Amino acid sequence: MLQHFWWGSVFLVAVPAMALLLLTGPVLLPEFRSDQAGRLDPASVGLSLAAVLLMVYGLKQLTVESVPVVPAVALVVGAAIGSLFVRRQLRLETPLLDLRLFRNRPFTAVLVALVFAGIAMAGTGLLVTQYLQSVLGFSPVASAVLFAPMGLGVAVGTITAPALARRVKQTTAIAGGLVASALGSLLLVGVDGASALPLVMIGIAVLALGTGPLFALGTGLVVGSVPPERAGSAASMSETGNYFGGSLGFALLGVVAAVVYRSRMDGTSDSLAGAIAAGRSLPAGQGAELLHAAREAFTAGLHLTGVIAAVIFAGLAVLVLIMRPATRTTPAALPEYEATRS
Repeated sequence: MLQHFWWGSVFLVAVPAMALLLLTGPVLLPEFRSDQAGRLDPASVGLSLAAVLLMVYGLKQLTVESVPVVPAVALVVGAAIGSLFVRRQLRLETPLLDLRLFRNRPFTAVLVALVFAGIAMAGTGLLVTQYLQSVLGFSPVASAVLFAPMGLGVAVGTITAPALARRVKQTTAIAGGLVASALGSLLLVGVDGASALPLVMIGIAVLALGTGPLFALGTGLVVGSVPPERAGSAASMSETGNYFGGSLGFALLGVVAAVVYRSRMDGTSDSLAGAIAAGRSLPAGQGAELLHAAREAFTAGLHLTGVIAAVIFAGLAVLVLIMRPATRTTPAALPEYEATRS
């Protein structure tokens, strides 16, 4: 789609499938509701959306605005709205997001791992796809094919995770996979010159493969670490956590890479895409020099992103082992819920 149409076309691909789902879903996927299910809280929905959108906007605009007043205000207002959202959830009897579940250490460990794994994967994915196109010069179609090892790695890691869990503890499988992801991230630090493409492909494949046990087993650990009546809320939070992490990854690691790029370019270019466009209008020698400097600066940002992702994955491996999520915890083992139920 990017090869022949404008960037927004990628969002239109999903429209037919979603339309079909909306039409057939109510019939083929009947909804199950608990007798104790509460009503949707529109105020909580609005607060959560406002907080996330303002903070992501503020982070992204910090690298664009020459005077960072507006982004700073957006971040402060977003944080304030987020605080109101948290306070509201703690007061409601049936909250939109049950923050009381975070009192459970196993639940917290896996959910934090899902969020930060999303940050690391989204950030590296963003930089790698741009690197393939703008630094190595591949077309969007070729870049998509070369980026396929990341998706295939997640698929293989997820499929093989249950078999691995039968041989070792689930927490050990998850932690081991995260260590592998850290090693894959470190391969991106060596990306440069003639060896760039093989290292990129191997790095993203190993990184993605290592996350498979977390994605395959993490939801089960999250659901198994809370009382049965809280399982639905826990499962929804685990799903939301990974996607939320992905959004943060685009914003946070994208900002970090942009800062590295601009510092390396000494203010002569704001982005690699801008440098490529400017290079076309310059004399051959100057244009080639600008493009070389811009690509080196962008590569430096990719290197730092690899280091950050490696630190995140290694830290998550330690967290999962220390917190030791249980495979199944009964309600009686959770004092806070026992007190609530009584």
